[in-house]
Amino acid sequence: MSTRVEVALGPRSYPVLVQTHCLPQLGATLRTHGLAQTNAFVLTNPDVAALYFSTLETSLKNAGFQRIVRHDIPASEEGKNWDVFSATCAALLEHFPDAGASPLVLLLGGGVVGDLGGFAAAVYRRGVPFVQIPTTLLAAVDSSVGGKVAVNFGGVKNIMGAFSQPRLVFCDLATLKTLSPRELRSGTAEIIKYGAVCSQSLFDDLEAGALEKLLAQNPETLVDIVARCVQLKANVVAQDEFDKLGIRNVLNFGHTIGHALELSAHYALTHGEAISIGMAAATRLALQLGLCDALFQTRLEALLLRAGLPLSYPGHPELFEPMLRALQLDKKFRNGKNLFVLPTAPGAWKQVEDIPWPLVHATMQEAIADKPGA
Repeated sequence: MSTRVEVALGPRSYPVLVQTHCLPQLGATLRTHGLAQTNAFVLTNPDVAALYFSTLETSLKNAGFQRIVRHDIPASEEGKNWDVFSATCAALLEHFPDAGASPLVLLLGGGVVGDLGGFAAAVYRRGVPFVQIPTTLLAAVDSSVGGKVAVNFGGVKNIMGAFSQPRLVFCDLATLKTLSPRELRSGTAEIIKYGAVCSQSLFDDLEAGALEKLLAQNPETLVDIVARCVQLKANVVAQDEFDKLGIRNVLNFGHTIGHALELSAHYALTHGEAISIGMAAATRLALQLGLCDALFQTRLEALLLRAGLPLSYPGHPELFEPMLRALQLDKKFRNGKNLFVLPTAPGAWKQVEDIPWPLVHATMQEAIADKPGA
């Protein structure tokens, strides 16, 4: 089972191929899509490489790639930093110093590999082509699509980066079989996000049982839900590729407080866990501002709990100050005014600027209080 989603960006358009058991066909697929390079730079991490690099390498060789260089980076979010980024750029220069032999960069892994590797490809020789090959649910439905590539720097998440679109996203959902249950649950946070603010039908389907089928990795459900999320993101990106019109902000639902918590907790939470807490917090803000009703809050929180995701990180009040510092460095904030994406109903949202800081502070404190609701 497979499907194809087009990210329509004029000359920067590209397809997202959502399939199962297709990694052996990667090389042939690259050729079919006009990628004629004979050198490849594969960025991955040791865990993913142990599982899939051999298959990928054989596929590339069968398609006529003559030189294939593998470069590993740490698997964790802590590794998405400037030092690892610099080492990756140094490896590109070391192995491919000749401009005439620039490689096709292949990003085999989750969001860390895709973000850091995409940024390296974007700046090496002012840009070399790259292909995203996501191996996590979170990367498949979100970070591999849209062209935002970045690293963390100076204690701020994704503050150094660029917009650079891949030439292709090649998603083999069979690779999700090797994810831990925690990582799989983490990926559902972004899926629930799309339903909550982009698609009522997706939200309803997840409530009706698609969420459990997804967690059980039912093949038809996986392909369907991943492709729907990719299409939703593609629609948003096509309208606001460079994040200048405010349309793309919808994708940040749950990320404002979520990113601050993720960073301040030193990644003790996965990205999806932090975003789940961020969505619950943003929905509390929306409820207090009269933008959504209590029924929506109940439905969203119930869905997050069914996914095995947290609504708070209790017992960590000491994180409030670090979270506040991280929040004030948020890229969306302007002139000291905060900016939040808040849900109004399933599949609908509103951007709200300058929410009173005492209300924001109270919401943050509730997310990390010794007792939930305290």
